[in-house]
Amino acid sequence: MTDPAIMDGLRRQQAALANFGTFAFHEPELGKILTEAARVCAECLHVPFAKICRYRDEQKDLLVVAGCGWKAGVVGNVISKADESSTQGRAFVTGKPVILEDIAKNASFVLPPFYAEHKIVSTADVLIKGKTGPWGVLEVDSAERREFSEHDVVFLTGFANVVAEAVATTERTAAMQSAIESMKHLIVEKDALLGERAARELKVHELQMELIHVSRLNAMGQMTAAIAHELNQPLAAIANYVGVAKISLEANHMDNGAILRLKDLVAKVQRQTLRAGSIIKNLKDVVEKRESIRLEVNVEDVIRDSLAMVLYDATDSNITMKFEFDAVLPKVLIDKVQIQQILINLIRNSVEAMHDSKERTLTLTTVAGEAGFANVMVRDTGAGLSPEVLQRLFQPFNTTKANGMGLGLMVCQTLAEANGGRIWHVEDKIKGTCFCLSLPLAETQAEELHPAAE
Repeated sequence: MTDPAIMDGLRRQQAALANFGTFAFHEPELGKILTEAARVCAECLHVPFAKICRYRDEQKDLLVVAGCGWKAGVVGNVISKADESSTQGRAFVTGKPVILEDIAKNASFVLPPFYAEHKIVSTADVLIKGKTGPWGVLEVDSAERREFSEHDVVFLTGFANVVAEAVATTERTAAMQSAIESMKHLIVEKDALLGERAARELKVHELQMELIHVSRLNAMGQMTAAIAHELNQPLAAIANYVGVAKISLEANHMDNGAILRLKDLVAKVQRQTLRAGSIIKNLKDVVEKRESIRLEVNVEDVIRDSLAMVLYDATDSNITMKFEFDAVLPKVLIDKVQIQQILINLIRNSVEAMHDSKERTLTLTTVAGEAGFANVMVRDTGAGLSPEVLQRLFQPFNTTKANGMGLGLMVCQTLAEANGGRIWHVEDKIKGTCFCLSLPLAETQAEELHPAAE
């Protein structure tokens, strides 16, 4: 059986990783994210030092940009070559972890002088891999001789992956801010230069399409903690099954019962691997930048896929889900990814609106709409919208959120119209907010429901 102390340590590391993921994807400042990453890594591995090095392309080196435990002058100043002459460089170049359990026995690397000043004995480096290639290196250091286990290396590698996602999120946010500023300038120019209206509208349209894509990426970034939680379950299960299988294989005697148990463990590993792959494919489909593709799809499936990306477990938010789906509603002709983006935005808005509500009920409804259309309604029991907000509901930069950019509903309206439908706010006396999304039915089935008059 697995050592309880080891399992307890693994659970603590997983909890630290999940907590850091939540922190990282709510903190806008990259410097704070990197500093917290170094601190948590050092704390979890019980070492006094940790640092993060960022690759500088022009200088071809690695600069220490964050850390914990070091004396003044290390962070922001110390550099190492981005080649195999240093431990950081080798991890960066090869992409493989580099472990030195006793640097006194080192004969392969050039160690910087501040290692001796801090009495470093053991060190471990792992690559931080960004979206476009290697971004930097995460390192932990000990002033006492330390053996870094396989579990420690897996933890550091997982942490480096979360840091990479946080870096990507901050870069996407910066890109969105830049796009917003460009959009504001274009709007002003469009109003002032009516003679160039056609050219300006084309530029605004191109920028708007880019903004829609960046908005989708930003939404995925904000949900990374939930997605990481969803992936962590099959990956943790795989790790446990493999661990039990390894123990069984190391046993001196393998009877038929043991062989059958091993076969069962292998089957479970296969199922969990396929589950993790399915989660990754769904995420890739949403964030992929591509031309619009309208296909016949079941609108209920689109709704459930969208909901899964926002609420991996509705009980975590104390939300009661209600589904009122028309079982005989025909398929709709839409771009699935674009409509998912609308529904993800509406569902996230509803979840956030109910944060301080005693009653938290999210109702998703599908009904037949006007001739040739199906209606999807998203209703919550939040505080509702003020008359001032309703007057400018689909206008850009109109938001009720402290950190909101006011582009979500504008993007939703653009995507709904691009798919031949529309979106509007439903006014009624029921507490909360309700939006209705109208989508065109697939032509063949729409004709069967509404035949032309003879």
